[in-house]
Amino acid sequence: MVAALAAVNYVVIFDELDVNALLREFQPDVHAKGTDYTEDSVPERDVVRSYGGRVAIAGDQKDHSSSEIIEKVSSKP
Repeated sequence: MVAALAAVNYVVIFDELDVNALLREFQPDVHAKGTDYTEDSVPERDVVRSYGGRVAIAGDQKDHSSSEIIEKVSSKP
């Protein structure tokens, strides 16, 4: 699904424990993380900033769960 987005150039599947090596290799302009992070708490922020990239926080707040949504939808007549 991500690869189908017009703004996405590449999707990479990797086996490493973190993305630091990939960030150094590809040097994306923007490294996006979910709202469970802040710009200062992103573990890869120093790597991204070292090559001039920026960290962006994207998505909605994590104040809901898929289980809640399924329960809500299932209980409607």
